[in-house]
Amino acid sequence: MVRTMMTSITFSVPIVKGKARPRVTMHGTFTPAATKRAEDAIRHEWCRVAYGAQAMPHVPVTVEIVTERRLPKSKAKGIESEPDTVKPDADNIAKLVLDALNGIAWADDSQVTHLDVRQQDRKRDAKERTVVTVSWEE
Repeated sequence: MVRTMMTSITFSVPIVKGKARPRVTMHGTFTPAATKRAEDAIRHEWCRVAYGAQAMPHVPVTVEIVTERRLPKSKAKGIESEPDTVKPDADNIAKLVLDALNGIAWADDSQVTHLDVRQQDRKRDAKERTVVTVSWEE
């Protein structure tokens, strides 16, 4: 019987952002600065907590992304929470995280075989953050 070890790394960043569309100008195509900053924050936090860990090439990777956001102050006092159905979209959140971690958490994002993105209900006492868990077998 062969035993495999599971590696699972969880971290959070104090932002909830989706990948913005590239901008096309007469000088070329570029990624908006806010998107670059968000990707940099995700990469920085991964490097801080993962200590160089990376899934080997061709190893299946599971990514779980959970966002938490505060309910706007403009909501009536009697409302304590509501579904987070406003932008950014779950697919754009996933794209931002996957692009940020490509090449540092795994060799290529084709290794991500399972992806779960959940936007928690917005709550009055919540802090804005994105929690990411990356797992793979070694």
